[in-house]
Parts: sequence; C-alpha cells; structure tokens
Amino acid sequence: MAELFRNYIYYTFDSLTKYDFMAIGWILFLSLLLFVLAALIKRKAISYTLLAFGLVSIFIGLPAVKYIMDGYLRASKVHVLDKKLLRYSKSLVVKGTVENRSRLDFRRCDLALLIYRKYDNPLKQTAAFLKPIAVRIKHIDTPIKKDETKHFQIIVDHFTTRDFNLNVLSRCYP
Repeated sequence: MAELFRNYIYYTFDSLTKYDFMAIGWILFLSLLLFVLAALIKRKAISYTLLAFGLVSIFIGLPAVKYIMDGYLRASKVHVLDKKLLRYSKSLVVKGTVENRSRLDFRRCDLALLIYRKYDNPLKQTAAFLKPIAVRIKHIDTPIKKDETKHFQIIVDHFTTRDFNLNVLSRCYP
C-alpha cells in the first residue's frame, strides 16, 4: 500500500498539465484576494466572513479542482476480463483492458491491483479494502490515444487464498 501511495504522490506532481496549473493558480489567487480584502475591511463580521471563505477555498477548492480535472483530463475505465487462479504454480493471473475516456492522449498508466478478503459484514469489507492482502502495480508506459483501449495482464505469484475480491484502480497521465 505504501508503494501505491508513493507512486500516487510522485506521478500526481509529475503529471500536472498547464490546465492544472491554471486552475490551481486561479484558486490560490482567489484565496489571496479574499485574505487581502479581509485585512482591508474594517467591519469585523465581513472581515471574518471573507477570511473564512478564503480558508474554505484553499482547503476545499484545491481538492475539488484535482477531482474535477481528474474526471475531465485523466478519465479512464478499467474492465477486468478474466481472473484465473492457477493450481500448479500458485499464481493468480488477471487480464483486462484499460480504456482512455479522456480528452487527451495518455503518456502512461499505472494500474493497481488490490486483492482483499471477502466478508458479508460491510464494516469488515471496508476494513479489508483498506488493508488488502496483496497490492501489485503494473506500469503501462506505451501511449494510449484518445478513445483507445489497451490490454493488460497482472500476475500475482505465491497466491494461495481461494475466497477473495479484487479491484483494479487506474491512474493515467497525459
């Protein structure tokens, strides 16, 4: 899980486009403007309100911009076509496709395969998802054009669990 988080942070900063910089710059400019107006206005109620809006725009605006830009510029869809548990080599083979639904071409994609235990209790299922049995990262360094689909295959060796769920998360970067 630490590798997934480290890759997420590294590639997030590495993959920022000019549109991301413009949106982040706009949010920071708006927050700074609200802070300056809060300092210049003499009435305390209006000053505190502007200060609160400035803080909210920083703490809510920046993640909101990231979420919106991810949905607009880095949208992708993963389909798991087949998962096969091999008997003789104790390996799990997951085959699928990743589809570029973005408005830009992708330079690379990182696919994270999360394997977690299956529970009937929703709380235990959520806890199992947060602490998976195995995490495998697959890097796709070949470009994926807009509206194109690429096949992938992830192999997990020394896998002995019979009852499991899996989830494939994609992070693609223009």
